[in-house]
Amino acid sequence: MNLFNYIVDRLFYILVYLLSISLVVYIMGLGSGFNIRNILYALLISGLLLLAFLSIDYLSKRKVYRAVNRGLESDGFYYISNMPARTNREHKAFKELLSRAHRKYEYLLDKYREEYKSYLDLKNKWINNMNTSIADIKLYLKNNGDTKNYENIEEEIEKLSRSLEMDLCFLRIMGIKLDLQMEKINVEDMVREVIDENKDALVTNSIHPTIKSKGNLLVKSNKYWLKFIISQVISNSIKYTKIKDVEKKYIHISIYREEERSVLSIEDNGIGIANKDLDKVFNPFFTGEKGRDYKSIGMGLYLVREVCDRLGHGLELRSMEGIGTIVRILFYD
Repeated sequence: MNLFNYIVDRLFYILVYLLSISLVVYIMGLGSGFNIRNILYALLISGLLLLAFLSIDYLSKRKVYRAVNRGLESDGFYYISNMPARTNREHKAFKELLSRAHRKYEYLLDKYREEYKSYLDLKNKWINNMNTSIADIKLYLKNNGDTKNYENIEEEIEKLSRSLEMDLCFLRIMGIKLDLQMEKINVEDMVREVIDENKDALVTNSIHPTIKSKGNLLVKSNKYWLKFIISQVISNSIKYTKIKDVEKKYIHISIYREEERSVLSIEDNGIGIANKDLDKVFNPFFTGEKGRDYKSIGMGLYLVREVCDRLGHGLELRSMEGIGTIVRILFYD
């Protein structure tokens, strides 16, 4: 932005000003006749006033224009802070708008950096897990002939399969906001669908599921990802309830309203989580001692939390070792 551009942007105002002066002179001349000297004098005075006004206006805005020019010539954002504070209201509004856009940009940039760092950490650990399983398979194959080795190979292949499935889910979660359709979903119907898909595991391990719902509650969510959340939580409940030595094994599922939100509560009487591990269960690859004993890869709850965050749902977990675990998914109005 320079003086030439400044004048060009105000050509319309200058033309209107000159036209108005000409009309005034013409009207004044209708009564007493046109006096060329007076007309020239009036035009000169008005022209000088116009020139003075444009000069003062341009000089008062020159610092802003210089800051804008520096911004156009550079790749940084420092020009926003370098804009003078003593400007008119219009420029102050533009400066505030640019500042807000810059803060939003920095926030999103930090967010994506953190997500990329998490992705790199996950890929690094995932590759190490894959290499470990492959090395174990090679070792078992060297000792071919023992039936136990084939069982171990099958176990390692299952671990590889779970790792691949979790990695695929993570990649989908990374782009979850690119194609996210929110709709009204009947939570009870979704829960019953997941229970039906896990009925073999529930029957085999003598786990009795119950569903208690106060009316057909509808929540706003994404059908695919809500099913993923419920499946992961119920799968964890089955995994850590079936290994507990107790006569009656259960998973109690409750759906109800609480203040200005809907709640899906999934409670089991499994082995529970040690108090020292409660703050870590949502970390990627965290398994705890019990998780390592039962060959958990430590990604389920991490993925559940990530999906809940991106969908705008709340997530709460309470657990006592040896008693059981309660996971609550909160749907805000």
